[in-house]
Amino acid sequence: MKRSAFFLFALAFAWAGSVARAQSTPPSTPKATVVVPRDSVSIADVQRAADELARTVQQVVKKVTESPELKVAALNLAKESVNAAQVVVTQQAATLQSVLEALSRQVAAATVTIQQTKPKAH
Repeated sequence: MKRSAFFLFALAFAWAGSVARAQSTPPSTPKATVVVPRDSVSIADVQRAADELARTVQQVVKKVTESPELKVAALNLAKESVNAAQVVVTQQAATLQSVLEALSRQVAAATVTIQQTKPKAH
């Protein structure tokens, strides 16, 4: 049972990757583009990925409805996929919170510096 779940899991992600590549490939000839590396993804990117994963899992589950073993594996895969998406969202939220805290400290320090350099009126 675990092998079939792992196989289905791998199949779903391989299929999702091929679908994503097919959707993102432009029909015209490719142009030279500069790829800017990103340190993190936006919440919208995570949501789109989670939505795409949910659609992909639904399609896979529809295709395996003939086999009870694969039905169970597909349902387990869907559950684990949702759990994985929740972990990613939580990690991104923690990253966002730490960035906002750092920016808050910088703004507070800049405010103190500005107040100290401002001439006092007597």
